[in-house]
Amino acid sequence: MHAQSRKLPPRHHGKSLARAAATLATTLLIVPTAVASATGAPSWMEATGFAQGATTAAPAEVRVGTTTYQKIDGFGFSDAFGQVGNLEAMPASVRGAVLDMLFSPTSGAGLDIVRFGLGASAANGGAGSLSDQEWLGRQAERFGVHTFYGDAWSAPAQFKTNGSQDNGGYLCGLPHETCSAGDFRQAYANYLAAESKDFAKAGLPLKAVDFVNEPENAPGYASMLMTPAQAANFVPYLGRALHKARLQTTVACCDAEGWANSTGFDGAQAYTQAVLSDPESARYIGLITGHGYTSAPTFPLTAKRPVWETEWSTFQKWDPAWNDGTSASGLSWADRIYTALTAANVNAFLYWWGTTTYTENGDNEGLIVLGTPSDPTAGTYQAAARLWAFGAFSRFVRPGAVRLATTSSDPNLEAVAFRKGQGTVVVLVNNGSSNVQVHVTLPNADFPGSTASAQPYLTDASDDGTTEPPVTVTNGSFTTTALAGAVVSYVMGVAPRPPAKRAALFGAPTD
Repeated sequence: MHAQSRKLPPRHHGKSLARAAATLATTLLIVPTAVASATGAPSWMEATGFAQGATTAAPAEVRVGTTTYQKIDGFGFSDAFGQVGNLEAMPASVRGAVLDMLFSPTSGAGLDIVRFGLGASAANGGAGSLSDQEWLGRQAERFGVHTFYGDAWSAPAQFKTNGSQDNGGYLCGLPHETCSAGDFRQAYANYLAAESKDFAKAGLPLKAVDFVNEPENAPGYASMLMTPAQAANFVPYLGRALHKARLQTTVACCDAEGWANSTGFDGAQAYTQAVLSDPESARYIGLITGHGYTSAPTFPLTAKRPVWETEWSTFQKWDPAWNDGTSASGLSWADRIYTALTAANVNAFLYWWGTTTYTENGDNEGLIVLGTPSDPTAGTYQAAARLWAFGAFSRFVRPGAVRLATTSSDPNLEAVAFRKGQGTVVVLVNNGSSNVQVHVTLPNADFPGSTASAQPYLTDASDDGTTEPPVTVTNGSFTTTALAGAVVSYVMGVAPRPPAKRAALFGAPTD
């Protein structure tokens, strides 16, 4: 965001954003081919009067087609400004529980992308380096995470017009940026290539590296200004340096603060157009990136490259609620993810920090908060419900899934679908305040007259992907309930997953 309302790294205080006015009831349905039955208490369908076979009003019709859209690269979070050091310093039991909640695709959120900060170590006030973040990368790899992305908040101070890594400033040598010390475009490109090579040598190769973060903004911490035209000018320098270093890492651009342009303020829209319209720049650009602060991802930036939403959070007081009517709630984040996938065609969706503390911007910039308000080193933690909103997608919509054309007959029930292998994923967003009976029809080619089961996993104010009794799929369709204020993930075609564990408030996880 703009400097006066921007999130700040450790040693600063974050500012509040406006609260979201709308609240949505969101249902995620994942439909793949083999499941296990659940036992126990009455099902949520029975409890709400929509038990399978019950007579109700005509259900909403959701139809999944065969036309394909974007491929999903994953879901994740950023690690920058030394936040992971707080987790690394926690007792082993806390470290293990928190890492499991972040990365496990069976008992946690199943996040599968980590965004690293580059440019200088956190100890030197920078966004990060290999030494700050190697531990987290290795922990992520234990869960099968292999997608890492690097972003530099600033070039080294000696390369910039203001002689500081903070407070914006421009890279010397860019068009209209002349410095007495000379042109540092190539030096900065070589610097980032060397950082990328360090990660690769450590076994954490970066899929892409960005050379600037929120280039429209000049806050009082590590930052650097760059116009869209200047970004297009610099891209070839970095592309050639990465190639010379024999890295498979591609160039990303440009982690703009918001998605859309506004009067006097360039968003990801302007940076995307600039770097892809210049032939030499377009040759090296492999990934388009943007944030959701000043404007949300509500329209496609381009179909020529993968597009990731790489950073977003809110800044109220710490709020772990599932549905309290604020923009921090889990339900609000489920809706943001849905909109970015369907309206902006993003290939990946990332939150800001994975973990933080109350004393180091302990507001809503983290998915999990460590310690207590009075003691950030206390061996306790609490997960926000928005972590489980991510999990309702990321546990089941795995990398490589492709979005499918989907329609809904109910204007209050938005729908989106994905396919990976034999699995089909249908996401329903219930904008109404009541439960909705839904009839889901799947492509005939995938479900030709067969009878199977869809395994539901419930996420709401008290459930974090809890296993529910299966629903019968007959002749390629099934009837279910889109609960108000809940996310339900239906799974067929993959091994059934055990229920997620809910983290106790300020304590160890409960079984």
